[in-house]
Amino acid sequence: MDLRPYAGPLFHAGRPHAALGDLLEQRDALIELGPDGPPEVVLGVPHHAAAGVDRIAERSPSGGRVADENAVLYALACLADLRRLGIASSLVVAAHATDHDPNKHAASPYCRRILRRPCAALLVECHGASARAPHDLEVSAGRNEHSRPLEFGRLLADFLGAGFHVAAQTRPGERAALVLDARPRSSPSVLRFPALRTGSLRFAAEQGIQALHVEAKPRFRRSTAGSGLTRSGRRLGHSLARAIAAYLRADS
Repeated sequence: MDLRPYAGPLFHAGRPHAALGDLLEQRDALIELGPDGPPEVVLGVPHHAAAGVDRIAERSPSGGRVADENAVLYALACLADLRRLGIASSLVVAAHATDHDPNKHAASPYCRRILRRPCAALLVECHGASARAPHDLEVSAGRNEHSRPLEFGRLLADFLGAGFHVAAQTRPGERAALVLDARPRSSPSVLRFPALRTGSLRFAAEQGIQALHVEAKPRFRRSTAGSGLTRSGRRLGHSLARAIAAYLRADS
């Protein structure tokens, strides 16, 4: 993958700015939007593809995988709000990978970039789930024992407010979850995407970095009206940034 730094505007009329949109349509592009100095937070989108492109890495020896169509949209909304909150943050997007699964191998360009030194305090990976997924949103840490996914899930549910629910991993290494909303209410469940085999979360743990994995249904990523940011996606980006800020404050 070729590294493509981007320092221009993020959105225009609810869609990625034209120059950024052109980058997101390229194959094997590793796009980085970041601060001048070391980031405190790294947002990662390892499986980005445009809406309608439902597979990536078709030339991988292990076979292709399902794409996270337009997962970059809510990540961009989150990045914009993190910047407004004064939190030094970067966003690393692996767009239309053709020959490997970017977040499964420590030597991949994506993993080398998200975990470069000096290390960030927190990695948040943004993914997309299908419309058939059982939960609006899932939050997990895979097997990253440095992270507190249930605490983060509670924060996210609270900031999202009424009309949304979050299934949060009860503790790293497990499939068990609590489904949370803003009332607050909770009920036991099981994660469909616990990220227990996700390499990037494990590699982050080896460096002492907290890492979280977010799975979002299509309502947060795209609509039938086009590839622009949906109302729910804007809400998720806004809430994700505030949950990250509150989570980091709890560590300070």
